Amino acid sequence: MPPSPYERPYTTDARSLPSTTTIFELDGLPSKNRAPSKASKRIRGEIACAECRRLKIRCDKTVPCSTCVKRGCGALCPNGTIPPGEGSRFVLAATDHLHQKLSRMEARMHSLEDALAILHATDSDKPHPLLLLHESDSEDDQPEDEPTLNLKAVSEEPSQESTLVDALGSLHIDGEGGSRFFGPSGGAEAQLLPKSAPFPLRELDPSYLPPEITQFCRAFPFTPPGIPRASVQEMIESFLPPVERAIDLCDTFLEHLSWMFHIVSRRQLVDELIPAIYKQVRVSYGPHELAVLLITLGIGALVDLDLQPYNLEAQHYYRLAQAALTLQSVMTEPSVVTIKTLHLMSIYNGLSGKESNMEASYGLLDMASQVALTTGLHIDPSMWGFEGREAYDRRVYFYNLLVAVLWQSVVTGRPPTILSVFVDCKLPTEQEEREYSGGGPPIGLGVWGHQATQECLLPIVRATLAVKAPTYEQVLHLDRRIRNYTQPTATPSDERTAVSMKNFVRSHYRDLMLLFLHRAFFAQVMIENAADPLKSPYAHSVLAAYQAACNVLDDTFDQYNKKPLLVPRIWRIWSLAFSAAVVVGTLAIRGINLELDPPPLQQFQTACNMFRSAAETSSRAARALVCLLASYRGRAY
Repeated sequence: MPPSPYERPYTTDARSLPSTTTIFELDGLPSKNRAPSKASKRIRGEIACAECRRLKIRCDKTVPCSTCVKRGCGALCPNGTIPPGEGSRFVLAATDHLHQKLSRMEARMHSLEDALAILHATDSDKPHPLLLLHESDSEDDQPEDEPTLNLKAVSEEPSQESTLVDALGSLHIDGEGGSRFFGPSGGAEAQLLPKSAPFPLRELDPSYLPPEITQFCRAFPFTPPGIPRASVQEMIESFLPPVERAIDLCDTFLEHLSWMFHIVSRRQLVDELIPAIYKQVRVSYGPHELAVLLITLGIGALVDLDLQPYNLEAQHYYRLAQAALTLQSVMTEPSVVTIKTLHLMSIYNGLSGKESNMEASYGLLDMASQVALTTGLHIDPSMWGFEGREAYDRRVYFYNLLVAVLWQSVVTGRPPTILSVFVDCKLPTEQEEREYSGGGPPIGLGVWGHQATQECLLPIVRATLAVKAPTYEQVLHLDRRIRNYTQPTATPSDERTAVSMKNFVRSHYRDLMLLFLHRAFFAQVMIENAADPLKSPYAHSVLAAYQAACNVLDDTFDQYNKKPLLVPRIWRIWSLAFSAAVVVGTLAIRGINLELDPPPLQQFQTACNMFRSAAETSSRAARALVCLLASYRGRAY
């Protein structure tokens, strides 16, 4: 049998590898029977190297040969050759030197750019003209018919003077081997991991439910086989509240939470779903339509101010919603209603008061995002033939889902499940909002918020969650973009909760984006130059983060005083307020000699008092208070 063309014999030449080493071609196999090839002869030094042979010059047959070493192409010897062309050997000979020089010049360039950006920012809101030049500008100056050689510096590490130290985040492992990852922007959320149980909560005893419903609940989100689904759906529907109570809970849900998201409208709930499910009209519906109504009732019960926080009625509806969703496969039979149900279940877990449910909240939102991609929700509905109100509803819901995904990514430091590069869904317009959103409670962020998401929040997520940290010039550019973004006019305030909460969420939305944009550079300054952070090159981030944090805390304090029963029940308000309090507390504890307005210590004490008051009814505020007080007491030591 002839030897394989991929095999080589053992080497015996003293100038090559030891006799016990087998040499392989790429993907080849060793052999002792094959005649030596030219390549193997060159490796053993029996014949001239390929480059010397190409140039027809003398070769000393060492590896690498002295001729190739002198010409700067020793890495190619013995089997490689330099591509033909004038000047090739001179470029190769200078490659190592150029790489080192480029590394030094790149680091110097970043330092000068950042220094210029910081200096220029004190006099103008516009970037310095020299900072508007990018690589594309220099490439455009290159003649099209002139060959180019793109040389890249060996070191890809950013300059310490221009960028953050690359931080991948933290991994928390519990005693049972479970792990949770929080990225570089998720530091505050990581501090709220449950280490104890400071807030007692009542748990629903599900023994009153039929075993079939319990089995479907336990199987969530998968569908258990072998159980008749129609009979289980009838059992679930038998536990529905009276229709008057259902409508009341839907209205409570919309009035108290429409400022936070726009997932289902009153038209969909009260005019379409309730008449169908309560058999008032003969309209077909599926298990997931039943599930979306049930989870809406559950969230409505959580924000029903006539009930205790974290009440058992809400838990009852949540279990029924789990069972109803499981009646139809989430993976193989999804629809837009499936996505909305998962999204609402994520919100329910955030509102539920159990800190251990936060991971379920994150996971359910990620699942909703994945299902959204499988159903093509990220593609503009006009591509699928949708028009008018239906197209508007799909666009509005997609951007509400995207906002939730992005803020979850910012808070946890985890990458988003929906990447903007694959999004083709158009933004809803103000005209469509006026035409199709009437008849319900005021919308929170609305079209203004969707535009802010696309223009500001998406770039922030890309910058703050990237493995390679952004340069400071990029951060300052985003800072200017956020500050220049038009703030909407507040709706004249009245006693209506939906209007008050709408004004609240819009009042500090830009401050939240600035807070998370600058927080990483703020943290680096406080670690490296806590004695005098305002003398740091990143002093702008210190002031920007502090001012944004103060605005968030002030708005939260004012709204808490206006709506003292509702605000403590919204977990996201306290998560974001805690992130702001951490920034203020850091300056209060470490920057004791700073003269800022308002004074950090005074602001931190006010924040602690607010969290202390809210902790009586808010489990998230109670857990945050423990962390804040521990930091405050540590100040004395």
